[in-house]
Amino acid sequence: MIRVAVGGATGKLGGLVCRLVSEQEDMELVAAIVSEGSASVGKEVAPGVAAVGADRLAEATKDADVYVDLTSPSAAEGNLPKVQRKGLNIVVGTTGISPQSMEAFREKLRTTGSAAVVAPNFSIGVNVFFSACRQLAANLKDYEVEIIEVHHDQKKDAPSGTAKKAAEIIAQATGVEKMVYGRQGNVGARGREIAIHSVRAGDVVGEHTVIFAGHKERIELTHRAHSREAFAEGCVLAIRWVADKRDGQIHSMDGVLGLGT
Repeated sequence: MIRVAVGGATGKLGGLVCRLVSEQEDMELVAAIVSEGSASVGKEVAPGVAAVGADRLAEATKDADVYVDLTSPSAAEGNLPKVQRKGLNIVVGTTGISPQSMEAFREKLRTTGSAAVVAPNFSIGVNVFFSACRQLAANLKDYEVEIIEVHHDQKKDAPSGTAKKAAEIIAQATGVEKMVYGRQGNVGARGREIAIHSVRAGDVVGEHTVIFAGHKERIELTHRAHSREAFAEGCVLAIRWVADKRDGQIHSMDGVLGLGT
């Protein structure tokens, strides 16, 4: 039985992950963590599991095999050092964590021998989308690249972690390092760049389009998420995959899904 603790348990994705974990025959939800002082503290998140505040994080995760962080960048940067111990593996879906915090996280993993999956998006389709971006970019190195991402009007960060990940993959394949976030004014002729445009409207779960444009043709690759359950189901796959790893490494969803690089 995989004992799972979830941070951000009452968020849109966190709540779904808690429910799905509770429904798995090989998993048990042992802790649901919310922000300290939240009105959700003490309320039942799943059958037999009441939410606890982040001030009790270390205690709440002491019997867990996997800790899942689905919080905010600032919360995750405070949470991760508190849960890193030998025998506790970690799944991180929180985006926007600083490079310095991620490097400290990586170093501590090497010390504890625990393993982690870090992913901006757990959806199976999105991770196949990333692989398709990699292949297209490798074969269309001279084409201009524009990325358009659309999300609901409550999303806090822009651009999305998924859009940034796609841009990083394309940059690695093409050697184009310049990133542009939206445009304004007289932009005219430009050097090589990858542009990301963010749209926030309505209740859109998530949509990402990458345009590879030449002078005589273009390819548009689009992924649309119809439900957050796609993300939650992928997160459960990541939990199951990482549960028995003991290699002190950070892994991506490529490893979870066997997609390769």
